[in-house]
Amino acid sequence: MGGTVLETIGIDRPAHDVYRTLLLHPSWTLEDVARDTGLSSAEVRSALDRLTQLSLLHEAADHQFVPVSPDVVLSPLLLRREAELDEQRARLSRERAALAALTSEYAALATGRDDSGVERLEGVEAVRVRLMELAHRAETEVCTFVPGGALSSAALEAGRPLDEQNLERGVRMRTVYLDSVRNDSATVEYATWLASVGGETRTVPTLPMRMILCDHKTAVLPIDPDDSRAGALLIRYPSMVRALEELFDLVWESARPLGTAPRDPSVEAPTDREAALLKMLAAGLTDEGIARKMGVSLRTVRRNTADLQKRLGVQSRFQAGAEAVRRGWL
Repeated sequence: MGGTVLETIGIDRPAHDVYRTLLLHPSWTLEDVARDTGLSSAEVRSALDRLTQLSLLHEAADHQFVPVSPDVVLSPLLLRREAELDEQRARLSRERAALAALTSEYAALATGRDDSGVERLEGVEAVRVRLMELAHRAETEVCTFVPGGALSSAALEAGRPLDEQNLERGVRMRTVYLDSVRNDSATVEYATWLASVGGETRTVPTLPMRMILCDHKTAVLPIDPDDSRAGALLIRYPSMVRALEELFDLVWESARPLGTAPRDPSVEAPTDREAALLKMLAAGLTDEGIARKMGVSLRTVRRNTADLQKRLGVQSRFQAGAEAVRRGWL
């Protein structure tokens, strides 16, 4: 009977040691048990009380304690706990089914609202809710323009868990701030942290408006560029999203990196062929698309990609592109 394994039902190490000692020496007194186990008299009494309450010991008329088989006493207790766990699992399964049904209903209604390709989000809260949904569902890339200066420390901290979660899932994250944020220590620290986990941050002197692009499918723009509280437009027209992506890339190319992770001089710079592969990885091309463009087999692309990921110390193809940018390879 392990003292630590059964702690949740009241059998800690002292209780285990006292029980085992009385199994070996049922006629021993409290003082004998204390001397053998190295416990104080108070600790032995406390252990005896716990064991008696659990019915693992029966106190005889001569103040001696008779051990009872743990299987007889504890098996019913463990069976009850197992039944409780089964009920919790069943309840969790029902809750998951209810959540799936509610999510399906929400998705159907949301689709009905924005079947025109443009959804109007009225007010700040509606925008925040939809942005949260997009961030949680992101699969490949999130690109953001953040005009208006530095964000508060609280806002930056609140965004860390989701940013880290997305980056761990292989989502590429690129953000452009104004140059003025370079004077804000909280933003610089955040950008440095973001670079260390795979994100990319740059700055420019001016930005046209706030904008968020998600997975090459969705764009979010303010209804009124001068009043973000008025709400936003969620755009899904492919041609409009593509045009906004082109705008983002033009600004990104001219922007200066912020919070760039330090380069590792021990890592050899890539060859021209490897640099071309990295550019296509950063652009989100599939292995098949890269193979066609480079005129090589799919197997060669995958082997070279795996080698580059190993050299860069990253887990995904998207992180490889981001890491190559931070190292100055692209």
